[in-house]
Amino acid sequence: MHSSANLFRLRRPLLPVLASLSVVASTVACGGGGVPPTMAGRQGMLSQTAVAQKCEEAAKGHDRPFVVEWDATDLASFEAKAARDTIFVKYEGCKLVVLDRCSDGVVSGKLGSYGTPQFTTGTVQGFEIKNEGELYAKLPLGAANLSGRVQAGESLALKYFVSGVAQNTRDAIYTSDVKANPGCAGATHFVWAYNLGAFELASAANSSAEVEASGPMAAGGGKKSHAEKAVSSGGKLASCETQDQRACRVPIRLALRTITAGENPLSQAAPAKPDAPAAPGADSPEAQAKQLLKEAIRKYDQGDGVGALELANRAMGFDPRLKNEYDEEVGPQDDRRPGFMEFRARAVMLAGKCDDGRKDYRAVLSTRDRKHEKTDFFLDREVEKVANEVCSSATATVPRDYITRAYRELKAAAKVKDGPRCKALAAGVTERVPKLDQSATTNKTGWDLDQRAASLAGNVYDPAAICVAESTKKCAEGLAVLKSQCKNVKMSGCDDITAKNWAAQKDRLKIDCK
Repeated sequence: MHSSANLFRLRRPLLPVLASLSVVASTVACGGGGVPPTMAGRQGMLSQTAVAQKCEEAAKGHDRPFVVEWDATDLASFEAKAARDTIFVKYEGCKLVVLDRCSDGVVSGKLGSYGTPQFTTGTVQGFEIKNEGELYAKLPLGAANLSGRVQAGESLALKYFVSGVAQNTRDAIYTSDVKANPGCAGATHFVWAYNLGAFELASAANSSAEVEASGPMAAGGGKKSHAEKAVSSGGKLASCETQDQRACRVPIRLALRTITAGENPLSQAAPAKPDAPAAPGADSPEAQAKQLLKEAIRKYDQGDGVGALELANRAMGFDPRLKNEYDEEVGPQDDRRPGFMEFRARAVMLAGKCDDGRKDYRAVLSTRDRKHEKTDFFLDREVEKVANEVCSSATATVPRDYITRAYRELKAAAKVKDGPRCKALAAGVTERVPKLDQSATTNKTGWDLDQRAASLAGNVYDPAAICVAESTKKCAEGLAVLKSQCKNVKMSGCDDITAKNWAAQKDRLKIDCK
């Protein structure tokens, strides 16, 4: 057993990772021996019997305890255990012991598992603790360690952010499921779910030792003076506001369920016979949605963004389930189609609403990133890449996006020898090249993309010149387009060199112009 100075810590074994995941609040907290240093020598301190009574009262109806007393190794050990099996505990008021040996030694997850956490949006929340009653009610697992602070006139403030939840595959576990496992002896609850996130627990002491202080977040006044200091923390609250939330994924709160007495009713239940799948009729809403979506995809492939978006919206009206379809592709192997929400975001872009489509597409990527493995930087780059594949250059708001899209559009215009379009796109590129920021010191997050756009701009003029020359049948028109690049090239004699190259190119490629 650890000393009372290390209450709530897991026993750290010599065996790997979780040899003994025992989260012990305090032997004194619920009737054990020994007095914590915070209680020793204090007048008016609760007796062990009174503490045990408060713990017993706190346990009633408190099946969602915070675990802010756990240190980094405790949290890591819990996560490692939860990655393989259901976690069983012995929970009695102010004392929670994780029974790390309560699992099947052969089959991981035999008694249930948590799977991939579901990440959610959230916000920073919190509460204050000003007296012992609030301490036992709000942080029963921290009562043994923190009661001395509260009795000494300190108030506590907990700030936390819930970024996600991991839920067990079992809604109930019965004594018959665990009674044969000696490692489960004494188990009272199993962790049905646990919240991930980050937290900060701080205290504020009264320099005047007046207990009626209003707490660390209240305005000071009179004789009250607070010196706030950190008590414990897990993860980083600042990370919770980012996309990847890499430091906002530690267990902060448990949802416990009592192990149900008796036999598991499913253990002897006969296997259910699968029902025959009901095939929707030709005119069912699902069938109509499928047909509309098929036509929407055809219009999208033809470049009709407005038509594709209109049909996609109609399909969503027939089958509202499409709103939750975030996968990249769906459907049987022989009939795959794009996931609806991604397709619709692309259709919005193609319809000329690039900014709206970018927002929708980023939401798709963010939702699809269920494990929050991708950074905001990665998502932004991916959105920009897709937007430049779909959006019109006319909707570009930064030079590099215009150049990237213009190059794509130029190739399409050149195929059909649309001279005016080729000329306009080349002119737009010429105008924007000087505005590119290619300096790593002035644009730390986009200079590499600007450099790439500058390189791409150099590939615009040859196809544009050929397109204009062949559409007008005038070689001089093509040469004028080609020479326009000299406005941004610091090279003496650029016009003469360009003219010579153009003459050679006409002969080599047999450009149809005079």
